[in-house]
Amino acid sequence: MQTVYGVEHCDLRNQGSGFISQFVRKIADTANVVDRDDRLCIVQSEADFKALKNLFQQENVFEEAFELYPLQSPTATFNTDYGFVSSSNHAYLYKEMSIPFQMDMDGEDEKMAFMQMEEHLVGIDDSVSPIHYYVDRQQKELIEQIASAYQVTVTFL
Repeated sequence: MQTVYGVEHCDLRNQGSGFISQFVRKIADTANVVDRDDRLCIVQSEADFKALKNLFQQENVFEEAFELYPLQSPTATFNTDYGFVSSSNHAYLYKEMSIPFQMDMDGEDEKMAFMQMEEHLVGIDDSVSPIHYYVDRQQKELIEQIASAYQVTVTFL
């Protein structure tokens, strides 16, 4: 299960253009930013995450940091209350709010269980096999209860 990291800086509109251009250069020198969403810089490694967070703190512009699940192929089920679509049109779910699981869809029981689970999903990534389904972290027990009722297996990742 891949996790990426987002580090957000505060609004820089009140800073001078010289500060902003130097800051952008420092970001590029500090970390490999793979995606952005407004003030949020997304990196893939924990080392880049720590370095970028440290830079933002040193510059007194640190706002917030997140661990994110990148969805390679999000479906219409994607719920933006639990994540966002970046400016380059990539979808991410907040790890602290969502939890992924897998479930085989071989038999009729699995399909019936999924029909009950479907209304609780906040995201689906069908680019992986088996498909990764995401629910609110607080609904993990509910998903386990539905699976148990239909005697199907779900594996939380």
